[in-house]
Amino acid sequence: MPALQIQDPNSGSLPARVAIMASRFLARQSRCKMLSLHNAMPVVTFTFDDVPASACEVGAHILEQYAARGTFYVAGRGCGTANPGGPLRASIDQLRTIWANGHEIGCHTYSHAAIRYLSFDELGSDLDRNQSVLKKIDSSVVVRNFAYPYGDVTVRTKRYLERRFESCRSGYARINYPSADLGALHAWPLQNSTLDHPKIAELIAQTVQTRGWLIFFSHDVAERPTRYGVSPDLLERAVSTAKNSGCVLTTIADSLKLIRSRVLTT
Repeated sequence: MPALQIQDPNSGSLPARVAIMASRFLARQSRCKMLSLHNAMPVVTFTFDDVPASACEVGAHILEQYAARGTFYVAGRGCGTANPGGPLRASIDQLRTIWANGHEIGCHTYSHAAIRYLSFDELGSDLDRNQSVLKKIDSSVVVRNFAYPYGDVTVRTKRYLERRFESCRSGYARINYPSADLGALHAWPLQNSTLDHPKIAELIAQTVQTRGWLIFFSHDVAERPTRYGVSPDLLERAVSTAKNSGCVLTTIADSLKLIRSRVLTT
């Protein structure tokens, strides 16, 4: 099997980036696995990609202070390691701790590959390998929800992954309502580099008004976060604002259960 291509597909030439943007647009318009939202209460979910150690140590603790739990999308190859110049990834022990505390473990592939370039055999093997790593957290771990590395989704891979997982989360910055595309859930980047508290408050207010499902995603949680991370203060303000606004704060998996069971409906 050839080596998997793991570089960021967003970093190519301008024509290549335009082609990728067009591909993602087509994938978003191709919707087969839809969930109607008739919520009596707005829902907010906090998720973390790659799962730096700080997301487990700081991010999970902030959520727990507000009786909330999050979804942590793990790329197993990086567990316990650090990218050059990047944050330390969570170890299996750290993941085991947040799992025991009620947080959800999701799949972010094993290798954090640019999946548009993979065959189905390569992608399936990579996902199986990630599941094997995550079983080390606890033998009862069953990973049901997925997040696209780099937010990169194509029609081809979307169809494959939405058959394998209950949901797949994209990086398309929208609130989910009046329905949710389970093959590419919308999500807002919760990053100091892109959001401030007034914008977060605005998004939460829109979620309350529409009774929609707002999903945030971030990476590291640090006083000086990376461009993809969030500071503890901004994360806490987002969590407290959502809580005080009357939103249900829960994981991807539990949100799906609540919506499908109509516990959140009139």
